[in-house]
Amino acid sequence: MANKNPPPPPPDERVIYLAFKNVFKGQEAAIRNTKPIRKLIQKHQGQNAVADLVREHNIDVLCNATQVLLSQEIFSSTLKAKLRFPELFDPSPNQSAEKEASEAEAARHEADAIEQVVQSQQEIAKPPPNEPPPSTLKEKDLGHSFTDAVAGIPSLFPTYLPFPIQHKLLVYLQNLLERACYDFGVHAMSSTLRDRQWSCAESVELNRWTEEFFKRKYILANAGHTGVSLDEVLRSVANIRHTAVHRLRVSAKAIQQFLLDAETLATLLKNHLYTEKIGKLRRDTQTIIEELEQNKHFLRSRLDETLQRIASQRAELEIMEAMAVAKMKKEDDEYQTLADRSFEEAIEPSEASFSTAFETEQDPMIMAGCDEGGSENDEDEMVEDNHIEQEWDV
Repeated sequence: MANKNPPPPPPDERVIYLAFKNVFKGQEAAIRNTKPIRKLIQKHQGQNAVADLVREHNIDVLCNATQVLLSQEIFSSTLKAKLRFPELFDPSPNQSAEKEASEAEAARHEADAIEQVVQSQQEIAKPPPNEPPPSTLKEKDLGHSFTDAVAGIPSLFPTYLPFPIQHKLLVYLQNLLERACYDFGVHAMSSTLRDRQWSCAESVELNRWTEEFFKRKYILANAGHTGVSLDEVLRSVANIRHTAVHRLRVSAKAIQQFLLDAETLATLLKNHLYTEKIGKLRRDTQTIIEELEQNKHFLRSRLDETLQRIASQRAELEIMEAMAVAKMKKEDDEYQTLADRSFEEAIEPSEASFSTAFETEQDPMIMAGCDEGGSENDEDEMVEDNHIEQEWDV
């Protein structure tokens, strides 16, 4: 019996994920049946990565492998994709350093903007001067763009939420904290609420609560130990209000810190209802931000691979260019040598003909010269002989 060819190896799931990541996204990531999977694969066969997979594997095998990844939510969840293919998402040391530097710079800008808001409010609270001072409040939008160390490549960090989402989230968080603070004040600060006519949660802004808590730290200090600085928590909670009211854009990392400090304050207030609500909001937000950042790491890693491939191709092209230039120079030198030889071959017969003709013209002239010289000598000798004869006669 003839040996049958071994079956081809199954398609690499990592390659499938890379090829179809931008195909099975959004609503398409929820597809589970092979028929629509096949249609999408056929629709995107114009893409090089998809075309390579289709050529290498049977389309039925490819559909089945893709269906497995879809059923495991690998395309719909970046976190699950990271667990499945960690090498695709792990940031390089350069990426980690870039992320930390950009987040640190963003934090400085955010702190400066909030400080200016606080100072502006303090100036408003003072009696007005004779001449109003110039405004010191800088641009509120802190959505700075950072540039990578590699020229021309924009940095994907720090991560920012869409501003409408950020504003809605912080306003909601401020509302939860104001209600938690009011519930606490009703039991622990009833006289203050009565004296200031704070009759509901909406009557007191969040930063006013933090001011009251700064004056009564012992109330919160006795509520429990969280292992964090109470001053830092209260300042951060006040900044939630400033950021929401003054529409300051902050990074996703700052939002995560706001949520963590808000949960800490709710814990100190012993309000289990709002602690749970804020805790769930923090966990959900953290999951979304992690998805965003993992996708950014993936995109940057893919770009790095593409740039490396381009650099390799560029190096090969430079070698080909150098070889082409060297070949041109070599062939030109060879042609120059041939041309020199052709000139020599063309000149040699002409030189020989010229030399022969010159010698032929010179021979008669030489002979003529010799004859003329002989006649003159003979005449001289005859004159001399006649002269001698005359002398003898005398």
